[in-house]
Amino acid sequence: MSRNAADTVETLLRDQRRALLAGDLAALAALPDRLDRAMRRLMAAPPDADRLAALSAAARDNARLVDAARGGLARVTARTAPATATLTTYDSRGQRQGAAAPGQTLSRR
Repeated sequence: MSRNAADTVETLLRDQRRALLAGDLAALAALPDRLDRAMRRLMAAPPDADRLAALSAAARDNARLVDAARGGLARVTARTAPATATLTTYDSRGQRQGAAAPGQTLSRR
């Protein structure tokens, strides 16, 4: 059974890596529950040390990819946040003016 569970974990880790590299968020969202179930089966009957080390290395590699993706998203968010905070316009004299959207734009009649 541990051989089958190890194969399943290996396949899921490979799928996770592909999804991370492709930015396939839908595929990534489908993996955690399946990977968790496969890991529980794996731990019930662990494979030999070499196979376990290989799976651990694959999981660490995927964790690095997740961290890199998280960092990239944080940089994009930080970079685009000022652009969405206010609209900057210029008046007829060339003076810069900020125009924030009003809090409530709809009125009830």
